[in-house]
Amino acid sequence: VALKVPGPHGDFLVACARNIQQAREVKGGKLTFQVGPTVYRGLWIVDGNFILETARYLGFDDGARQGLETTWQHQRSNGGVFAGGGEGMWKDTGIALFTLVRQSELSQDWSYFRSMQPNVARAVKFLEAKRDDARTDGSVNGRYGLLAPGVGDGGLGGTRSEFTNTLWALAGLKAVTEAMERLGLPDPAGAKQFYSELRSAFFAAARQEMRRHPDGFDYLPMLVSEDALWTASNEWDRPRPQTAQWALSHAIYPGLVFERNDPIVQGHIRLMQACTQENIPAETGWLPHGGVWNYNAGFAAHVYLWAGAAAWARSTFTGYLNHASPLYCWREEQPLRGSLSATYIGDMPHNWASAECILYLRHMLALEDGRSLRLLAGVGDFELAGGEPKSLTQSPTRFGRVDLSLEPLDRHDGWRMKFQRGTGPAPENVHIPATLGSAWQFRKVTGAEVRAQRNTLLVTPTAPAWEAVWQS
Repeated sequence: VALKVPGPHGDFLVACARNIQQAREVKGGKLTFQVGPTVYRGLWIVDGNFILETARYLGFDDGARQGLETTWQHQRSNGGVFAGGGEGMWKDTGIALFTLVRQSELSQDWSYFRSMQPNVARAVKFLEAKRDDARTDGSVNGRYGLLAPGVGDGGLGGTRSEFTNTLWALAGLKAVTEAMERLGLPDPAGAKQFYSELRSAFFAAARQEMRRHPDGFDYLPMLVSEDALWTASNEWDRPRPQTAQWALSHAIYPGLVFERNDPIVQGHIRLMQACTQENIPAETGWLPHGGVWNYNAGFAAHVYLWAGAAAWARSTFTGYLNHASPLYCWREEQPLRGSLSATYIGDMPHNWASAECILYLRHMLALEDGRSLRLLAGVGDFELAGGEPKSLTQSPTRFGRVDLSLEPLDRHDGWRMKFQRGTGPAPENVHIPATLGSAWQFRKVTGAEVRAQRNTLLVTPTAPAWEAVWQS
């Protein structure tokens, strides 16, 4: 298993892999991928989801398996999953469901998922109970039919009527219900029906809660409009429009709760662009004035990449790398240059930050988009400028392991991509760009058929191995 990218990207890849490995620790007989070495020396469910996915991309399959088991050791008798985030993070149960599915996809081994069906059922019933509790608590969330008020995190503290818990619950429920359907497993907890009800309630609530941004677009705040924080006497205590939008980023990608043209998605993208400073989203977390939550840039970059905004994805990811320390790691939150604030938040190095870097480098070459596989979606002039090869070797996907190499042709008058996919369910579509960067036009595919679809090309999804060429 290998991911090879040249130049500074490759240096970051090695450094981030090192950061993640150095923070591992055996606890209770299981290897735990920890978020950091000091402040966050422990397990956080959401951080763990992305760190464990990264572990698979690096070939640490046994460690990732142990990490998944460690995650589910935090399930309580009521079905809820809680770790470092503490009480009120109802979303952690939904994230644990999502992680269970994603790890099964990447390993192509569903035996643990099958064995965990009683735990899955209890987790679904726990989330449903949090929805039912809210119906009688007099809260705004209860009136909307969402999960009970909880902790938003990412700049939104305290127990409040907010959307982050419901958003991650939707992502987890969607993943687990689709997996059970594909495997032909029964649904004793009624997860599919609950997902449908919660999804309908969320979209109805979102229509009521969309707000107009001063820049002239509509977006969905993560805190309901009736919350007293919006009218706090000290204006600096009020949330920013971009506060706690992290969970919406994740529900968009990798959660795939929304279609690309959904007004919620379009508003979120406009909001992330509007708050960009130093090439990354600013004031999105616990430093609401003159600060940046560094690895939040990784979330935004993935949303841009998935949405087809490759230039924004590249700019944001590059801005993210430029906020690393000289040792190629990140503090969670820090001041902007020239900020009058000198506050720092979180651990250093922060390993969710390291994971976001590695995830993006893999996804710019091979991005799983539901039942589609998008190749080279993040590769443009910047990545091609050095004329050096890039490759994936046995990189795990939900479609099986893939090999991919992108190399310059002789005399550097074009590029050749070689692709091979191993055992696994075939994707419904395989996308490659019609134009690679601004200079290289698609010429041919050998070993498969190809047809045009808008500005991309569709390659025979069942073809096990093929080559594509772009030339000037």
